[in-house]
Amino acid sequence: MKKAFFLAIALGLGIFPVCSVFPAGQNDGFVRVACAAEAEQNFVGNWYDQSGNLVISIRPGVINSCRIVRAYDVTGGNPGSGHFVILEAAGERDLFIEWEGGYWQNNQYVEPHIMVNHGDRLSRK
Repeated sequence: MKKAFFLAIALGLGIFPVCSVFPAGQNDGFVRVACAAEAEQNFVGNWYDQSGNLVISIRPGVINSCRIVRAYDVTGGNPGSGHFVILEAAGERDLFIEWEGGYWQNNQYVEPHIMVNHGDRLSRK
């Protein structure tokens, strides 16, 4: 169990520098996939507006029950952002998602939040 924990940390730290070093839009497929997978894990869950309405649901490989077909211009880390293209019934839709939070800064916890297409700030509560 301890080995698996340290292996997970090592792999996580191994991916982060790759995402940070290569410029957005790099033509290396592995880097794009690794960065998108890391980024997506930062914002998996249900996200609500300030009134408590469910706005978007994100699961591994899926946004609002629509498959993510590609990602581009993904910046790894926290905060981060990227374009995630989903396949809806009417065709492809490009969502620009920004995320931040889930860490401590100046002795205050920064609540995780996302913004979709530069819209309202969404939270998990």
